[in-house]
Amino acid sequence: MRNALVKAAIALVLSLFLTWIYLFTPQSFFSLDNKLRDLMFNIRGELPKSDNVVIIDIDNKSLKEVGQWPWSRDVIAKLLTNLSESKAGIIGLDMVFAEEDRSSPHRLKKKYPNISQSLPNYDKILANTFASAPVVGGYIFTGEETKETNTPLIPAVFIEKGLHKSTYLKETKGIILNTPILQEALYSSGFFVTKKNEGGVVRSAPLIYKYQDVIYPSLALEMLRIYSANNKVEVIGDENGVELIKFGDFSIPTESSGEFIINFRGPKKHFKYLSASDIVSNNFKQSDVENKFILLGTSAPGLKDLRYIAYDSTFPGVEVHANIIDNILEGDFIQRPFVANLYDIIIIWVLVFGLMLLFSLMTSWLVLPVAIILFSLMLVALYFTLFSQGLILTLLTPILAFWSTLILTIAIEYFKTSKQKDQAKRILGNKVSTSVMQHLLDNANEGLIEPKEVESTIFFSDIKGFTSISEKLGSPQKLIDMLNIYMTPMTDIIIQEQGTIDKFIGDAIMAYWNAPVAVEHHATHAVSAAVQQVEQLKVINEIIYKTYQLRLQIGIGLHTGVVTAGDMGSVGRSDYTIIGDNVNLASRMEGLTRVYDVDILISEATYKDIKESQHAKNFHIRAIDSVEVKGRSQATNIYEVITAVRPVSKEEFTLHAQALQYFKEANVVQAYELFTKLNTHYPCTLYAHFIERCTPYLEDATLTFSPILKMTSK
Repeated sequence: MRNALVKAAIALVLSLFLTWIYLFTPQSFFSLDNKLRDLMFNIRGELPKSDNVVIIDIDNKSLKEVGQWPWSRDVIAKLLTNLSESKAGIIGLDMVFAEEDRSSPHRLKKKYPNISQSLPNYDKILANTFASAPVVGGYIFTGEETKETNTPLIPAVFIEKGLHKSTYLKETKGIILNTPILQEALYSSGFFVTKKNEGGVVRSAPLIYKYQDVIYPSLALEMLRIYSANNKVEVIGDENGVELIKFGDFSIPTESSGEFIINFRGPKKHFKYLSASDIVSNNFKQSDVENKFILLGTSAPGLKDLRYIAYDSTFPGVEVHANIIDNILEGDFIQRPFVANLYDIIIIWVLVFGLMLLFSLMTSWLVLPVAIILFSLMLVALYFTLFSQGLILTLLTPILAFWSTLILTIAIEYFKTSKQKDQAKRILGNKVSTSVMQHLLDNANEGLIEPKEVESTIFFSDIKGFTSISEKLGSPQKLIDMLNIYMTPMTDIIIQEQGTIDKFIGDAIMAYWNAPVAVEHHATHAVSAAVQQVEQLKVINEIIYKTYQLRLQIGIGLHTGVVTAGDMGSVGRSDYTIIGDNVNLASRMEGLTRVYDVDILISEATYKDIKESQHAKNFHIRAIDSVEVKGRSQATNIYEVITAVRPVSKEEFTLHAQALQYFKEANVVQAYELFTKLNTHYPCTLYAHFIERCTPYLEDATLTFSPILKMTSK
């Protein structure tokens, strides 16, 4: 009974938590949800070809045969005339003619007024064509105000029903129309805006926009309205926003802002494409365009009207309109009604409580195979709901609900059966460190704790200026609380990168890799942990500053070399650790971070290990100096690992490398000039240090130059 109540309480908490995530997490979190839905589109594949819409394509062939874009307006007029004479249904222009045709011959009269003969006006020719052909023009709404004072004439009335006065519709500030002579000749026109969703992928497009408190239709919507021979459009909704757009026999579901979710038919070229040059030369079949929706646009990459959709990364923008028209004609919408939020929440609760009960009643060996089967069935159901019912439900939260419930159920069962093992761990915990304990339990007979030599990457980190921080905090309890905030995520990062925490020395952390468990590319893991710690410190500092009004800065040193690893200590109290000269060198590397005021320093051995494993490209590393540390007679080259916290530009990186090369070659004058230049533009301790090193040699030419920094203290 108690176990059942515990599981019910856990299910309740989990359901509430997932509901909170669903309702209050920023929408950027759900970009993954859209990507999952994109994957379902790819699984569905392309739908059967449609003959409702034909695209007249200003393709590369057209540009080659007719000439570069923009074409003169008489050519456009000829193209439209040929379509009209071939009984094209409705022609939509996915373009705007915002300026006069500069190639029009009549413009010569302004330059040469003595010309007596009448010269053709290409804009007027196109305007006459607009007036006589079934053309719907295009125009653009912009987010910024424009000087345009005119508005497009739409021969329709938009009636708002049930909508509140709140700004449910997207409003735009500016507009770019065709030139007056062309705009006035058009029977009607519609805007073309292709909205990019998360990740730059097009999944929806607005059907209506508000401009100067008037509703205007998109190009696709206006073509369909004219086709319906209906001049009254109803925009229906409630306090939540728009729900439907209705005219004639059409009832179109939308998002609350008037967005239309597009049920894309497939990748590019799903609809019939005719080359614009063939239309101009009248080299096409009348049956290809007769009584069709015609869209004039481009697929030429050079004209930059390509979009990214679930199926295709180079999808012509004009085919977005084609998909919208075909969706509405066929009525196979996909939509997310207001009630979908309720469905999503119900699914979360049913999954959590149902699965918790089901998995609890099953034997442990059955849980995983049954879970895989049920998960597959859930995905099939969501797929069916999307494409057969046209209903968009959230995919991410059901997946989270499913797997979190499974994991929690397994965890509960594991907790029940692990008391004996926990007792054994507590006993072993008195002898060895926690990080080694689990491995010893799993590999008790392999002699892993016996002392042996192993190559390891050793890690030391320390908080800079810790003494003054301690004095500022005053209270020992405050100091401990602050250190706990800092140490916990730092420890987690090391463990996640397969490292072993050796010990905490006040504010310092010692860790190592490749012992007692072998870790492939251990130097790479160690450097990755260091980079993550420096970048994580920025987040930690925000937390610490709110309580203690201080910010921490750390120095991290790493070195790779052979150490002795094993179980060491006294009788009755021992621990698995590492010792050796290379441990001392790693500690010295950490101390050198204060000399140069850098975050991460690695030795040449660590750098070579990363380079040989071909992982150096994962990090931004630059040489810093050659140093002879105390206790060692041989100098070692040291390198800085640069992080996003203190980035180094490409120019600074190159100049520093050149300056250091001059310094190593004893070209002190050139080195001094470059380090001075660097310190002027990128002032820091590192460049000031080298300027100071160069100065004595510039002042006294008799001094024997040495590029090696000899450290006399730790």
